[in-house]
Amino acid sequence: MRKPTHENDPEQLARNWRDARGAAPSNERVFVSRTITPLYGGGVEAGQVDDELPIRPSGLRGQWRFWWRLLNRQGRSPAELFAVERALWGGIGAKAASASQVSVRVSDVSNAQLLPAFEFKKKHDGKHGGVPDPAGGVSAYALFPAQGKLAPGGHAIEERPREVAKPGLGFRLRIACGDEQWPGVQQALRWWASFGGVGARTRRGLGAVRVDGLEPVTVDEVAAAGGRLVLGKRGGDAASAWNAAVDCLREFRQGLGVGRRGSNPKDPGRSYWPEADAIRQLANTHSAGHAPEHPVVGCYPRAAFGLPIVFQFKDKGEPPDSTLEPDGDFDRMASPLILRPYWDGEGYRPAALLLPGWEQALRGRLKLRFETSGHQRLATWPVDTREQAETAERIHPMQGHGDDPLTAFLAFFRKGVS
Repeated sequence: MRKPTHENDPEQLARNWRDARGAAPSNERVFVSRTITPLYGGGVEAGQVDDELPIRPSGLRGQWRFWWRLLNRQGRSPAELFAVERALWGGIGAKAASASQVSVRVSDVSNAQLLPAFEFKKKHDGKHGGVPDPAGGVSAYALFPAQGKLAPGGHAIEERPREVAKPGLGFRLRIACGDEQWPGVQQALRWWASFGGVGARTRRGLGAVRVDGLEPVTVDEVAAAGGRLVLGKRGGDAASAWNAAVDCLREFRQGLGVGRRGSNPKDPGRSYWPEADAIRQLANTHSAGHAPEHPVVGCYPRAAFGLPIVFQFKDKGEPPDSTLEPDGDFDRMASPLILRPYWDGEGYRPAALLLPGWEQALRGRLKLRFETSGHQRLATWPVDTREQAETAERIHPMQGHGDDPLTAFLAFFRKGVS
């Protein structure tokens, strides 16, 4: 066995880390904070809230690093960005450990109330309903992974719904760093407080926070950074603003008469989006009455909202279950779209944010994975601008809204929440 060197010896790296930490930075700043939507995940085990430590400093630092990196990319090579980031936030490099210049503590945690996110209810025949009812202020569309699972036959619950922490969980953020580092840290904090959160699924509004003493990021600031922000009208509380935002995405993708052809919730009809028929064509199979007929072929626009996407066809003769993923070494692509309630200093508003660099999601190549086969180098969206416009007009939810799915959604969102 090869003897560990200074560069790869875990014990030596740990000693370097402890030595580099030194004294805690001075100038501690304290922010009173609270969650305004249900908190999901964030614990040691994925998808679970830690009832003893629901807000983890390591998770907060990871969130802030993300926002800092996103806002400080311009004018720096990847190597330069990594070096500056590691100097501020800490990390293990090729030769030595670097301590974070930002000290984070969480104190005075209060009102941590955990409850199931969903509830299966029994019907008159003793079976549970196939789809559980949301509980605890949860948006079902935003948190479908926490629904749980029924056993075959529906008489028993095989996997219980996950728990969430109710909105209103309070805590104090204690952040210490040098005066030179504070402007960059404060910038990351403001963006996190305006658009981020704690725990999992923050891009769909779970774990959204309100932090007293931080000015909200404005529409103009987002535009200057290369993003896009659309805000709805003020009115109601955080929960109503959040649900209004998420409902717009559900309507755009699956709504009756918008994303689907039908008018009956029990029979929503075929999708107006092209992915299902594209998969039927690739698999060279379809059920009776579901021959591919969508006018758009060769692209998968809903991939721009995040991956993976699992496709399950029910009828006999349809393609087997398949998964749409990024083409390459990764099986996930985070959504460039964030939906959440936005505090503007006076009230809550539904918000839809396209992150700086959102255009990359339109250019990503995809692979479609079946159980025993697959297809690669599939396109999310056309590259040619003329083809983009023509394709958009052939997809019902996008017609008249924009030349790519993300821009079209923002236009749809603006109408839905104005």
